[in-house]
Amino acid sequence: MPMAGATAPVTLAGSVVQHAAECISGITIHQLAAPGAPIVWGGAPAIFDMRTGTTPMGAIETVMLDLACSQVGKHFGLPTHAYLVAGDSNTVDAQAETESGISAVLGALAGINMISGAGMLDFLACHSIEKLVIDAEAIASAQRLIRGIEPLTDSLATGMFAQTGLHGDFLKLKETRSLFRTEQHFPSDVIERGATARSSILARARYRVNELLTEYERPEITSDCERALLEFAYYHARKVGLDSLPGVEQGYAVPTV
Repeated sequence: MPMAGATAPVTLAGSVVQHAAECISGITIHQLAAPGAPIVWGGAPAIFDMRTGTTPMGAIETVMLDLACSQVGKHFGLPTHAYLVAGDSNTVDAQAETESGISAVLGALAGINMISGAGMLDFLACHSIEKLVIDAEAIASAQRLIRGIEPLTDSLATGMFAQTGLHGDFLKLKETRSLFRTEQHFPSDVIERGATARSSILARARYRVNELLTEYERPEITSDCERALLEFAYYHARKVGLDSLPGVEQGYAVPTV
């Protein structure tokens, strides 16, 4: 995680060079330990904000670093990873979603294979389920974008022009009925497309979160596996001073550290 201007050169190009050097050294150690083991080229490079002393993950320069570093990884023929679709605001607001939406589109256009960051706020320090739901809409739009414009008919719609004539009533054409679901992406109700918004996007996201939680079906796991997972979680929770875990039934014996 080179921080341009603090732990790496202030120039974006220099930080890309340092990121590459760090990754190559890590890959060397990785392959010495297990030759041929799979690897993903990635990390979390960022700029260092000289005014605040923070590492803004939503800054456009941070996004540019991620895109450039991913191109280096692609040059080596490796799958790539980056932290994008995250916001630096400490609440789900216009700033957070502007930053997230921009990086979602740019990451998709760059062809980055694995992107972490959806739902994250406050320089990746916390996670919002409501933001995750909103970010899913931005990601879906980005995926539609990279699919591009495809020739779905035999010609550039000249047949449709011929059918409608000067009236231009394309709504009644069978091609419209058969192709509109392929051509258009339809977002969930989190995105308001009605005449008037009945609620805020955050309220709609919260409603969607409750829907998803209601529909969720817990996967089946063995009791031994569940106990091992809980013991692992409690062990590390105690290390940071927690006596319980949110959402876990009380009465479970907390292992001592």
